[in-house]
Amino acid sequence: MHAIKDLLRGLVAVAALVGAVAVPMTREAPARAEPVFDCGWSRRIGADTLNVALPDTFANYWMTAVPNLPAEGVTLRGTFPHGRYISFTSYRGSQTLDGLNDLNIAPDPGSVDPFLPGADRTATQRSYTVRVMPGPRPERPAPNTLYADAGLAVVLYRVYRPDAGLDPLGGAGLPEFTLNGADGPRTMPECATPPQVSDPTAVQLAGGIDLPPALPGPDHRVWSKTSGNGVFANPDNTYLTSRVAPRAGQVAVIRAKLPRTPATYQGQPVMAPAPLRYWSLCTNEVSSTRVSACVADDGITTDAADEFTVVVSDPADRPANATADCGVAWLPTTNGATLLLMRNMLPAPDFAGAIQHAPQDDPAATMGPYYPRTELTSVGEFAAIGCARSR
Repeated sequence: MHAIKDLLRGLVAVAALVGAVAVPMTREAPARAEPVFDCGWSRRIGADTLNVALPDTFANYWMTAVPNLPAEGVTLRGTFPHGRYISFTSYRGSQTLDGLNDLNIAPDPGSVDPFLPGADRTATQRSYTVRVMPGPRPERPAPNTLYADAGLAVVLYRVYRPDAGLDPLGGAGLPEFTLNGADGPRTMPECATPPQVSDPTAVQLAGGIDLPPALPGPDHRVWSKTSGNGVFANPDNTYLTSRVAPRAGQVAVIRAKLPRTPATYQGQPVMAPAPLRYWSLCTNEVSSTRVSACVADDGITTDAADEFTVVVSDPADRPANATADCGVAWLPTTNGATLLLMRNMLPAPDFAGAIQHAPQDDPAATMGPYYPRTELTSVGEFAAIGCARSR
């Protein structure tokens, strides 16, 4: 509880600074740059710590914030973790400014980037160095460089789907944080990182908060394409959103073809090429932007045609066959209408079924079988299917 309170205090400080820094501060007489957080980084942010801004339960987040970012910037020295994906993203307020993902981070000499297609995920030499510099991203950016707001550099570090048995940082720790300046570099003390094992399947909205009922929104059969910008979005993701509001005794059933993604969770030795880096489907509260629960690509069962079935319902209305044993994933509804959020990350250029490649006004036109189909049905009707259809 104390850790969460400390995190909230730090984030409140960041929010206050965001409000105060409407435009970059002048460089004529800059105040001394000082990171908001003691070791440069916040405590871990996630669905089980600070559940806002539609987080993915299979991802973990850490924030840094530096007012008056010096012209010399910040240096981050880290180790590529064992996981599916990492990135650094800068923001002005909650709007995305710049992004630097694992594909664009060159390893240090003698090291390996384990996220490249075909790379050795077991390599022991896996260090990198990234710089955070003030100003807009130039037409020809410097290598391994993220550009941030000079007045208040807000950066999120993301780690998706750490390997089984590892902590949320994928066994790598947080990057060492060095603040550069005219008076020389200053390296912050190492951040304390509790050695807990990452267990995203344990995250669910417990109790929640009382909210007025939300409107169901558009037809539940229609999914809209969005970048998510404005809620600390990840620029490597594009999303489909829809809303469902099943009545008592009803369930929402979602079916689609699951894109192929690289297998990493069991510590596979090679990052295999795949049409998509990561896929997930989450249920969220519309008003609070809290996530209820998610299912990820490697935790969902498909049939012979690579199609999945996800049932969304109130826990009291969960059908007996909405279980992994029956090949059916289940997600809980939230207060009011439930926001469904489907993520596609870093698609291959030739993967036509990706959300990123779909037209804004009609994503179904190009997504084909990867476009989700949603129907409302009674608990009894779905239960009557049994397990045969879902296996």
